[in-house]
Amino acid sequence: MRKERWAFSESELADPSKCKGYDELVAYIDFDDGFGGTEGVLVVVHRDGRSSNRYADGTAGIREGLAVQAELTESLLHPNGEDTEVWKDVETDKTGNFIQFLD
Repeated sequence: MRKERWAFSESELADPSKCKGYDELVAYIDFDDGFGGTEGVLVVVHRDGRSSNRYADGTAGIREGLAVQAELTESLLHPNGEDTEVWKDVETDKTGNFIQFLD
């Protein structure tokens, strides 16, 4: 069993057993576009906050700096359309299935 920190939306807290550590959420990141403006990108991250190597449109190849920013994003978009309500420590099995809350 492993201890992980997961992001939950309000409705996911009602039935956390449906959540998996490898669920895909989305981080929105603003950055300087190099021309005096701001650009936003959507990066796929896992429920535990680890960045994938994909943008939300499926394009692969996230730059390292964006991956780090995505992993630091606290408010993620969940598959049900909600934002992150809370981050909680959870216990999981070795395949990423929810076992119990630890806090």
